Amino acid sequence: MKKIILTGSLIGLVALIVVIAIGCGQSSSGGGGSTISLYTSMTNTTPVIKSISTSSSGLSRIAATDGTSWESGNPLYSVYFTVREFIHPRDEGVIDRSNLYKLLYDVDTVLSGLTGTAVAIATQEVTPPFASLEAISCNKAYNDTTGQRAIAMTETSAETNAIISWVWSTGAAQKEYGIAKVLLNKITYDITVDMVFSVDYNLSDTATDYNLRCQVTGNTSTHNFQYKYLVGNNAIIAKGISKGAGNYMLFKYKGLSNVVKYIVASAEASEAYFKAENTTPTNITTEANDLPASVSAYKTWVVSTEFFTTAEVLTNLNQLNVGNPKAGTIYINYN
Repeated sequence: MKKIILTGSLIGLVALIVVIAIGCGQSSSGGGGSTISLYTSMTNTTPVIKSISTSSSGLSRIAATDGTSWESGNPLYSVYFTVREFIHPRDEGVIDRSNLYKLLYDVDTVLSGLTGTAVAIATQEVTPPFASLEAISCNKAYNDTTGQRAIAMTETSAETNAIISWVWSTGAAQKEYGIAKVLLNKITYDITVDMVFSVDYNLSDTATDYNLRCQVTGNTSTHNFQYKYLVGNNAIIAKGISKGAGNYMLFKYKGLSNVVKYIVASAEASEAYFKAENTTPTNITTEANDLPASVSAYKTWVVSTEFFTTAEVLTNLNQLNVGNPKAGTIYINYN
């Protein structure tokens, strides 16, 4: 195995403070209006990998094989693309919702648009429409059947804990379904997002055709993060500190071939770094024992954490609200 050596200078980044007020925003068809800003919070938590250009393609229909070319279907490209920098409106039409930040930017509009519509309910445990996401205690909720959106939440001066769900119709023959569990601590700046997202290209049946699952936890102030991501055939697990001089991140990933690999990257790594590693791997290994001391604090969690499986992804609308009156829909079941 090749020894892993990391070099390069790091530009220090100033942490942005999470805006903690919540207010009404725009509908899911509009631009970003969320005052809670999942997008801003997450970009200060997880890695934001700058691209070489703004013309790279997305992962909408992932190739069926593991490729070495720098494009969709390549597992290492997926590591990069899931946390590639997304800036609105510059990257609209260039980066699709397989990218964490593009997806959260759009989900922001759902959260902001629904927060002001939630009405008081008796405090109760609410299970998300997709049961693989954890239930939470809620005292407000609302199903917007006209806008095809729903929310259940509890908000205090210390935190916001919410379940949101939505359907986006992006054309006569395509619908996108999403469910997210969001926890934001307004005092410590801890953030957790657990989400499932699926696209249905064939509305004649209940099967979904393109599926994504992500689970992210971290802190917007310290930039500590850990996440699991499954997009198509490509699975990713990562942990580290995403910003700051001398900090590192450890990624575990695999594609259709099921070969598990590890890549170590410094916090300032750009697309150029990952692309170069794809061509001449000097910081990639298949052996956990070869990982350097720079990621020793993250090694145990990354190595021992299991990838998401297809059982944890929304592959059929019949998986929604199983066993309750909202079966087959994204709407939230509550009393």
